[in-house]
Amino acid sequence: MKTALRVVALFLTALIGLWVFGHGIVLAVGIRQLVGENQEILNELIESSVSIAGGICVVSVAVEQLNCLRTHRKEDSLL
Repeated sequence: MKTALRVVALFLTALIGLWVFGHGIVLAVGIRQLVGENQEILNELIESSVSIAGGICVVSVAVEQLNCLRTHRKEDSLL
């Protein structure tokens, strides 16, 4: 049961991290359109950079958890 919970948490963490990272990339690409429309670019830059950094952090947690699961180091595990 505990291993199943770890696998589900790992999958959800990786999925959310990749989604947030992709969302940040899409926002960063969309900034080109804002330049021509003369809108508030600073807010979009901040939101996209926070999304990209947050996505990378969440994916790194998933990778660390996968490493703990793979090497059977339960005492170093995040869950």
